[in-house]
Amino acid sequence: MQMEMQLMVCGLVVLGQLDTKMKIIFLRHGEPDYCELEEHSYTGFGIDLAPLSEKGRQQAQKLSTNPLLPSAEIIISSSVTRALETAFYVVCATGLPLRVEPLLHEWQVYESGTDNFEKARTMFLENKGELLPNSPIQYETATEMKSRFLECMAKYRDYQTVIVVTHNMLMRQFVPNEKIDFCQVIECELEI
Repeated sequence: MQMEMQLMVCGLVVLGQLDTKMKIIFLRHGEPDYCELEEHSYTGFGIDLAPLSEKGRQQAQKLSTNPLLPSAEIIISSSVTRALETAFYVVCATGLPLRVEPLLHEWQVYESGTDNFEKARTMFLENKGELLPNSPIQYETATEMKSRFLECMAKYRDYQTVIVVTHNMLMRQFVPNEKIDFCQVIECELEI
């Protein structure tokens, strides 16, 4: 199946007493390959070492030609390998400077294992991003994700347009999409 370039434009999202409008071009990373890490029993943040799959590299190469990207002033990437590798292709194509930000990491589930991650995702969605007091699995709430994103982005208030290479669940806190494809481009204007 051939990947299609997708672009979604979102409206202004007002987040509290913030005062600087910033155009954010969200890029979700390409498809990762977890095989080697799973073979060696990596869990938790160890899974974040996974590189892109061959298909993910092709997605990132195609993404890097998106005509919207050169309008940005800087690329800000999650420090997770799959996001960094995706950002690499965009940096090569655009020549934009790259900053790596650990606070742009994937959504956190505080129990290991794929099953716990999927259960947590279901609970997160059912509870609209909240963590109920009796939750059997602990995870990062929507409010906590928004807060760490804003903390990170406050350093970049001097920029008008930035590319942010990050992850599905973090992006979903700022865009209405229920599903965000690998290497999907979503443009938003936020107050930071």
